[in-house]
Parts: sequence; structure tokens; C-alpha cells
Amino acid sequence: MIGAKADLNTRIKNIIDNPSARVAIITAASILAVLLLLGIADAALFANKIHRGVTVSGVDLGGMDKKEALSKVNKLAGGLEKKSIKLEYKSRVWKVDPQDIEVRIDREKTVQNAFNIGHQGGIFKSIGDKISLWFKPRDTRPILTYDKERFNLLVNKVAKDVDIPAEDAQIKIVDGRVAITSSKDGRQVNKKSLINKLRGAMVSQDIYRVSLPIEVLRPDITEDNLDGVKKTVTEMVKYPITLKYRESTWEVSVRQIADWVDFVKTRQGTHWSLNVVFDKDGISKYLEDITKGIVTEPKDAQFNVGDDDKVTIIPSSDGMKVDLEKAYNDILDAGKDSDKREVLLSMTAAKAKLSTEDANKMNIKEKVSSFTTFYNPAQASRVHNIQLLSSVLDGSIVAPNEVFSFNGTIGPRTAEKGYQEAPAILNGKLVPSLGGGVCQVGTTMFNTIFFGGYEVIERHNHSFYISHYPLGRDATVSWGGPDLKFKNDTPAYILIKVKTTASSITVSFYSTNQNVKVDYTTEGPTNFRDVPPQIIEDPAMPKGVSKQEEEGFSGRDVIVYRTVYRNGAEVRKDKFFSRYVPKKAVIRVGTGPEPIPEPVPVENSANTDTAQ
Repeated sequence: MIGAKADLNTRIKNIIDNPSARVAIITAASILAVLLLLGIADAALFANKIHRGVTVSGVDLGGMDKKEALSKVNKLAGGLEKKSIKLEYKSRVWKVDPQDIEVRIDREKTVQNAFNIGHQGGIFKSIGDKISLWFKPRDTRPILTYDKERFNLLVNKVAKDVDIPAEDAQIKIVDGRVAITSSKDGRQVNKKSLINKLRGAMVSQDIYRVSLPIEVLRPDITEDNLDGVKKTVTEMVKYPITLKYRESTWEVSVRQIADWVDFVKTRQGTHWSLNVVFDKDGISKYLEDITKGIVTEPKDAQFNVGDDDKVTIIPSSDGMKVDLEKAYNDILDAGKDSDKREVLLSMTAAKAKLSTEDANKMNIKEKVSSFTTFYNPAQASRVHNIQLLSSVLDGSIVAPNEVFSFNGTIGPRTAEKGYQEAPAILNGKLVPSLGGGVCQVGTTMFNTIFFGGYEVIERHNHSFYISHYPLGRDATVSWGGPDLKFKNDTPAYILIKVKTTASSITVSFYSTNQNVKVDYTTEGPTNFRDVPPQIIEDPAMPKGVSKQEEEGFSGRDVIVYRTVYRNGAEVRKDKFFSRYVPKKAVIRVGTGPEPIPEPVPVENSANTDTAQ
């Protein structure tokens, strides 16, 4: 340590003794002192002012305090916020109005940004900035804000108007001839560059036009890439292909093969190519059509309900079908082979969707809940709809923990599906509607759910009271509106069966008996409410004559409480509240003239002389 210190002292002494070194040190110290003095003087001169040489979009703010600068920036910003900009590409022009994208200049932030130049950073950076501003002015941009969503919509609209995708060269087969179509360059707007250009124009006093920055898009596949593909396709469509299965033979025509030809665009590194394939769906459809006579369809397991309401399973059976995957690959290979144009079809098992084993695992054994409602058999359209709805619902299966949706199962009620117009309640009025009668099915279904003890997820009462439905236990449904939903909260599947007659519908659930007991009480009706009848004056009817066209009902409230037990244990308590609005009676009253009574006929009598 002592030796190192002595060596350092010796070097310092040598520098001091060197005249040139002394001059350099003195010069550097002098320059530094001058800079410090200048920095101090400059700092004092522009202590609370924007430094000399600072401009905003060409507007000189040097030497101004913030208040003076704000006045000038206000004037600048007012012009920029009203300035329209034209986007140009060839002969096309798009006008950008600042108000459309809510362009704003933040005046105070713009002034503060200008003031910060030469007033921020360390001492050396600050002094450096101050000195440079004396020799080279610095222009800054106003602080810009705008509605980004509208701005992006504008940019995307312009790009949509201009962008054209590149077109790859393709293989076309026309009248048996194979040809290569030409590739074409595309174009697209460079959105990032356009955004920067637009933002620059918005804060500039001089820029009123912006040229769209366009990028050329090159096709991935050109004509030169397809010579080999053209030769392959030419061979594929030269001869027919023969398909065989045992004694059956089918010939696939050249035209059919050409229809199957398809291409898959693939990439390896930077290189793109076209691979020749066949239309898989097209071949599958073709094979399914020609082999209908030699395949056997699988049969699902079915649930058979006996007269004793016990369920037995009709076993499933597998079928036989063409091995489509193997056939496709063999046909594709044969198509690419000009010599071997024959394919032997193979068969494979066609599995049933519901096997006997799976059906047994569902534990659907017996009837666990059922309910019946009745209707007027004379209303033909309504009866038709009820029976059609029932046929769609019949056979539905609900898995454990699954939520069943009435609307989700039935779907829209449309004329195309066979539904007819019949009276239905819409917005509190009875009007003709497609699928009228659906609520009869919904109400019957709800009561089957109710007495089965299942969890009700969604249920809605009708808008007004209907006397032939169970009190407080009706259910209205409509497509796109109220639904009926329940959850199968048991470990066994549920099979829904529906039977109809000319005047009744019965919905039954089949599952595994859970020893369900349902206790319920009905509270009400209460809170009765009436409305005056609707009077329709009819000049076609004589005065004093009236006729009731629609029955009225009082509004009322009903509450149904339900307690559900399974295997002796309480599983839930429910409260079903129904508020029915009053329904106006509709009465037609005659205002026409009273009928003129017909004259009473008088018998004629002859004069008789009386003897005196």
C-alpha cells in the first residue's frame, strides 16, 4: 500500500511539472467554469420560461412563460382540431374530419412538454440541452388525443376499400382439360404506417394530404410451381376407376373423378406447394349412395314400456358399412396410378349409437311420475299442435345432473315443421298463433316434474287464470320467451314418454324408483282484481241486444308449497308463486235501429142483418 501511494504521488508530481499537461488542465477547468457560468446565467434567464429555440408545430414559444405559451397553443390547437385531412390513393380520396374521431389537443400538457426541454434531467444533460437550443431550435408535437375505436374503424374501412388479396396460381379442369390459371399480385394498406402518418398530419399546420402507404402482396404459388401438379392431375382424370365388392362392380367415370379432385396448400419453411387430394365428403357420399343395397344399418337399443309400466330393453344390433377411410385412401392411390385403376372395397362394423350395455346402465326401469290434462277435441288445430309437440317430446332422455329445457328440446314452432295456428296467450291476449296448444303440453310436463319431486329450474305461470289447469300449477312456454326447465337430480336417467288421445295428454317419467313422496298445499286464490269489460258497439246489431264474445277473469294470486322426500328424507322445500292479471270480458252491444214489429193479422167478418 505504501509503495502504491508513493507511485501515485510521483505520477501527480510529473504531470504538474509537465508544462503541456498543466495547460490542458487549466484549459479544461476554464471551459468547465465557463459552461457552468453560462448554464447558471441561462437558468436564471429562462428560470420560469420556455427556453429559446423551442417551437410547437412551428409556433415559436421561446422566452414565454406558461400563460403566454398557453395563449398561443390555444390558437394553434383550435386550427388543428378543425383541419380536415385527405387520404389519397390513385384517383380515390377519403376525407378525415377531426370531429368524426373526436380529435383534441391537450393544451396544458403541450405547454408543459415544451417547458420541460432544458429544464429536466441531470445538470450536464440540462446544460447540454440549453446550449444546443441556442444553436439548433427544437420543434415538438402537440399532445394529441382522439377516439381510438373510431380512429381504428376509419383505418380499417380505408384498408377494406383498398386491400386486394394476392391470387395464387391454380389448377382448373374444364371439359376434361387440365389448365393452370395465372397468379396475381395483391395489395394492402400498411396500417401502422398510415396511423403514424395520420397522427403526424393531425398535429401539423402544413400537412393536409396523406398518401396511403401501400404494400405489394406476392402470391404464395405461381405458375412455375404447378407444372408437376398439372401432370399429376392430367393422369388422374385420364381413365375411370373400378370399385368392387364381392360380385358387385361400379365404375367411377372420369367426370366424377374430376369433380373429386381437390388441393391442399402446404408450407415447408418458406416454400408453398399444392398437394393433390380427393374430396373426402364427396367420396363418402358417393360410396354411401352406391352401397345402400349391401350395407346393413345398426339398430339402437330401445326402451319398451309394458302394460305394467315396467321398462324392458330391446337389444341393439350392429350393422355393416363400407370402411370409408380405407376406401378414400385406396381410391386416391388408384387415381394417381395410371396402371392400377381398381379398388376392392372393405366392410367394417357400424356400431349402434345406444348399445344394450349402455341402455342397461341408465337404470330406466319403471314409471316414477305421471300426469294427465284434458282439452276440447273440437279445436282441431290446437289438438293437431298438441299431438305434434308430443311426438317430438316423446322418447327424450335426461341424464343425471342434466338440466332439461322444454324450448331447447322442442325448438321453434314453425309452419315448416307442420304447426298450425290456434289460440294462444300473447301479451295478455288470446290470439291465433303458430303452435297454439304448447302450454297444454308444458303444463302437463310441469305437473309430472312436480309430482316426481325433481328440482324446478324455471317455470312461469300464464298471464291470466285458466280454470281448466291445476290451480297454481300451470306453465307457459314460448320460443324466445318463457321456458320450462328442470334438473334430473337423481343418479338414474329419465325416459320421457307422452301419450295423447282426442281429448287428453299424459306425460310420464320412467327411471329408478327413489321412494319419492310429495306433500303440497295450495294457498289462495287471494288478492282478487277486476277490470271493466271491453264494450264493442256494433251498428249491425239492434239496439238493446248484447253478446259476450270473450269470458273475463278476475286477477288473483296463488301460492303452492311443495315438500319432497326421498327414501324418507326431506330433500327440498319449494314455493311456486303465481300472479294472474285480470282479463277483460269482451261484450258486443248493438247500436243499430230497433226492429220494426210485424203487423198482427186481423180476421175479416161480414155484416149481418138482425131481425127486429
